Amino acid sequence: MKTLKHIIAIALVGLSASACDDYLDVENYNGIPADDLINSVENAQTAVNGVYNGMYGEWLYFYGYYYYTCFATGELDFRASLEDVKPMVNFAYFDGSSAVYCIWKNLYTIISRANDVSTKIEKLIASGSVTEAESQELEKMVGECSFLRAWAYFYLTRSYGDKLPSHPNYDPQGLGVPIIDREIAGREQLMKGRNTLDECWKEILSNFSDAYDRLPASWPSVKLGAATKGAAAAYLGQMYMYLEEYGKAGEWFAKALACGNQTGSEYALTEDYAWNFDFNHENNSESIFEIQFQTVSDDTQRASYLWRRLGPDGVGGGFGICNVNMDWVNKFSSGYELTQDVYDKYASLAPSSASNIVQAEVTKAYASAIGVNVPSVSDFFNLFTGDWDALADDINEILKTYKFRLNVKTEPGWGTSDSKYIQTLLSEIRAADPRMYDSFYVPGRDVISTNWAGTNLQPYPNSYYGFKKYIPYNAIENWAAEGLPGYEGDNSINQRIFRLADLYLQYAEALYKTSDKVNAAKYLNKVRRRAYKLPFDDASMLTPQSVDYPSANDSGDFMDAIVKEREKELCLESHLWFDYLRWNMAADLFGSRGFDPAVHHRLPIPLTERQIVGMDVLQQNSGY
Repeated sequence: MKTLKHIIAIALVGLSASACDDYLDVENYNGIPADDLINSVENAQTAVNGVYNGMYGEWLYFYGYYYYTCFATGELDFRASLEDVKPMVNFAYFDGSSAVYCIWKNLYTIISRANDVSTKIEKLIASGSVTEAESQELEKMVGECSFLRAWAYFYLTRSYGDKLPSHPNYDPQGLGVPIIDREIAGREQLMKGRNTLDECWKEILSNFSDAYDRLPASWPSVKLGAATKGAAAAYLGQMYMYLEEYGKAGEWFAKALACGNQTGSEYALTEDYAWNFDFNHENNSESIFEIQFQTVSDDTQRASYLWRRLGPDGVGGGFGICNVNMDWVNKFSSGYELTQDVYDKYASLAPSSASNIVQAEVTKAYASAIGVNVPSVSDFFNLFTGDWDALADDINEILKTYKFRLNVKTEPGWGTSDSKYIQTLLSEIRAADPRMYDSFYVPGRDVISTNWAGTNLQPYPNSYYGFKKYIPYNAIENWAAEGLPGYEGDNSINQRIFRLADLYLQYAEALYKTSDKVNAAKYLNKVRRRAYKLPFDDASMLTPQSVDYPSANDSGDFMDAIVKEREKELCLESHLWFDYLRWNMAADLFGSRGFDPAVHHRLPIPLTERQIVGMDVLQQNSGY
């Protein structure tokens, strides 16, 4: 919360948001606030803030969760060789992988904190030492702990549980994850095996239901960003989607919409898709639940590290170790056509730089392609049928006449569609879903700053497409407002991890599955219309638009439309991996990259945890 500060009191130092050192460090289990610490509403709030703080774990939303999910789907390619990240590429992880261990640890950190804090708040309520009004506030805080506990168990169960309920071989008595007692009196309570999948799903539903009962529909401004009744209802809807109980899912989604948003107003899609990823529109009308980040000049408050670990190279300190996979870029494309205007723009570039000269000559090589419409990148690239080495020799001669020493043949990707000169043309001539430009940094199109101060603007310098969501290279004025430069790489933009568009698309799927095909199409098309800046209020939905998908009434491929729309709406937001698992599509989509359907539909149980608890007690998933 930008206003609900995540400052952990000195008495809660054991709850610090370190990467992987909390949950089962049983020899030094000091992550519990002292019994007498929570003795007022004020310090109870401080303790609850510490539970939220757990979401900043290194392998949660600090940055690492995007590696796990976006490498699995192929949304991102890895351009480096960091040892902690490499195993997440192409399903190479194993029980000793640090990422596998850290995701587990980060999530159980949240659970242990929620258990400890809610138990002590309940004792305070029962003590009779607080007023009725204070008791009501404390009950809401217990609801927050229930919400966060459910959230963490949900993430654990779908990542480490043996199978999702939609899996053809799902067994409710199969292995889930350990459900930990609410109050820990001794280390033996932590030495337990895995509960069944059925028990895990019931625990999640119970906790989200408790949160729904206790939480308010909205909070005062000092708690903007805290979990709400609407968020609990939305997650309950999502739980029933996983359980394939689509009628119940639809009922909970409807309840979520009736609850309203953070301010107590009706949930509404934002006017502009990009507002969901910037600094200026945090906690907006579309936000159901978001991680609240801050950039400050010390370590008492957490920022995310997306800027460095996922941002492109050469801009504002980004490491450039990831790029958007071109197959994903192409999902947004609907064809390519070199127009006369684009041709003239680049063919007439002044020879003021070597890059201009090369770009002009490459463009001229495509003169015969003007006005030709082709469906794919490779089709456009192949419209030049000449010899690329011969073209390079000709361009090198031109460069020499202007006293430039560049050898075009040594340019990255020369003679392929990956060349930055080809990519510059493609970025201009693509007919694409507009969301692409708010999701990816596009070669030849975007203008960014190359320094922290935001004073040095230049064209996006890379030939690859870059991760753009929550990466604030275009928010120069916000850097100054946040006091940058501070700790290098800090990024204060909140991450909206559940938003209304996601709910609408799940709701559309639930409605379709329960034969309400008219409303299924309506909610799908609301999301699509917003992307194209067309009216999407209920009255406007009565008038068809060209971008609408056909009515679900007679459309046998409506689920294909749902899949494609979620891919474009939610790419790079860490949702799609679990969509593909829930839809049983992963084997077909990712088998060529090493996905084994008997193994990789879940992560292994971390070896370190099994060694602590007992190898025969905390059983491993098969195949690892």
